[in-house]
Amino acid sequence: MPVSNPEHIPAVLHFAHAVSPSRILDVGVGTGSYGLLLRQGLDIGYGRIERDEWQVTIDGVEIFESYRNPVWAYAYSQVMMGDVRTLLPDLDKYDLILCNDVLEHFPREEARALIASLLKLGRVVVATTPNRDYPQGAWGGNEAEAHHCLLGPEDFSGLIASVPTGVTTCYVCTQEPDLRYPLLLAADRCVQVRHPNALNPFVRLRRKWRQWKLNRS
Repeated sequence: MPVSNPEHIPAVLHFAHAVSPSRILDVGVGTGSYGLLLRQGLDIGYGRIERDEWQVTIDGVEIFESYRNPVWAYAYSQVMMGDVRTLLPDLDKYDLILCNDVLEHFPREEARALIASLLKLGRVVVATTPNRDYPQGAWGGNEAEAHHCLLGPEDFSGLIASVPTGVTTCYVCTQEPDLRYPLLLAADRCVQVRHPNALNPFVRLRRKWRQWKLNRS
């Protein structure tokens, strides 16, 4: 559907802000919720009210024209229409790629291939997808809304963190060594998984151990 599970929106925004991105790609724009929230948090929140003052590029990809609405024109730098797999070869590099409520619409192997391709294009990929069987056919006249697979942590290349958010899970991935520790730190501070004292010595030692394991992999 063109809207997100409200339980995973805070987690997505938490990791997005942790990256401090200047270039973002939102795959599966839908109604444009993430573009608007990120525009508020990364530009407008810093007093950059006018469009010509904005410093963050927020591009989007959407396959269904009927989802177009005024939020797209306001919040996004551009929205490209089409299948993201077809558009990928012509896209630029991004600091952050969001792929929320999208992967379940592909067969499993195609979803896994898309994750790997997005990681070549973006320094960080944040994706959400159902964590239980959630049958769905065409929705709102959009055949691409049908669900075709159920994914788990083993399907995500470069996985740094997975955060259960109700009926969905938020996955955070990167292949960039310099971003592993900041994302592990963000995971420990995420409200959905927050330890009672995320900065105590034990938690810090656990984070360092996880970073060491990732660097050896």
